[in-house]
Amino acid sequence: MLKRTFVALTLTGSVAALALVGATCGAASAFPQPPSKVGIATTTALPAAVRDAKFVNQNGTPETLGALKGKTVFLVPLLTLCGDTCPFTSGNLLQLQTKVNAAKASNIEIITIDVDPYRDTVARISAYSKLIGANFQIWTESGPTTTPYITDKEFASKNPIGKGDKNTNLTTIEKFLGWTVQVVPQSVPAPNDWMAPHDLLSYDINHSDGFWIIGANQSVRFVSGDLPAFTGTLSKVLSTFMGYKSNIYNSPVYKGGWTPSEAIQALEWAANEKL
Repeated sequence: MLKRTFVALTLTGSVAALALVGATCGAASAFPQPPSKVGIATTTALPAAVRDAKFVNQNGTPETLGALKGKTVFLVPLLTLCGDTCPFTSGNLLQLQTKVNAAKASNIEIITIDVDPYRDTVARISAYSKLIGANFQIWTESGPTTTPYITDKEFASKNPIGKGDKNTNLTTIEKFLGWTVQVVPQSVPAPNDWMAPHDLLSYDINHSDGFWIIGANQSVRFVSGDLPAFTGTLSKVLSTFMGYKSNIYNSPVYKGGWTPSEAIQALEWAANEKL
C-alpha cells in the first residue's frame, strides 16, 4: 500500500472557529442532528470571496458556490492522484449520489473541490470521472497555479513540506473552511501515474479529509473531519494505484470514519428533506 498522506481537520478556519464555540444551527429541522462523533453543527455564512471563487467542472463548465444558492451542497476535498483516502471518498460519494438520485432530491448537490489544481486539469478530472463512473461533480480551480516544488533545504528537514501548487481560488476555500493542503515529497519507490502509466509521480499532497455541508442559504451547516469508512467495490485501476491486491472491500480500511449513511443523516438534517 502507498504511504498514507493525511492531515486531520485543523480547526483554524472561520467555520471551525465558530463551530467550536457552539454557534446556533439555523432553522429547525424535522430530522435529528447527527451525533458529535460524525461532526460539528454550525451556521457560518459564506463570504463573498468564497461565493465568487471560480472553478470548472469535469465537463469544462465554469462553476461557483454562489451560483448554487437555494441548494444544499455536500462538499469534500479531493485530488485524482491521491493514493490513500480519496478513492475511498469517491466510493462513498458514488453511493451517496445514488441515494440522492433515487430520492429525486434536485436541491442537493454532491461536489468535490480539487486540492491539486496544478496536475488536476479539466482533462484529468474528466478522465477520473469516467474512470470511476462519477455521478457527482468534480471541480478544479480556474486561473493560474504555481508550479509545486520542495527546496533542497526542505528535503533535508525531518518533515519536509514544500511550497507551490498555489491558486487564489483554492487558497480562498482553504482559509475559510480550515483545510490543510501541503506539498510533500513523493513516497519511495514512487508510484506510476494511473493516467500515464509510464510517468512516475514527483510529489504528493497532504490534505484534510472529511465533508462540509453548505445550506440553501449559503451558510455552512455541518463540518466533519473524519476519514471515509468505505465498503464496496472500487475501480480496479485505482485499487492497483493504491497498492491493493483487490478492489473489493468488505470492511472499511479506515474504521470509525464517515459512512454514506451518516452523510445521508447529515444531509437530511441540513436540507430538511427525506432521502
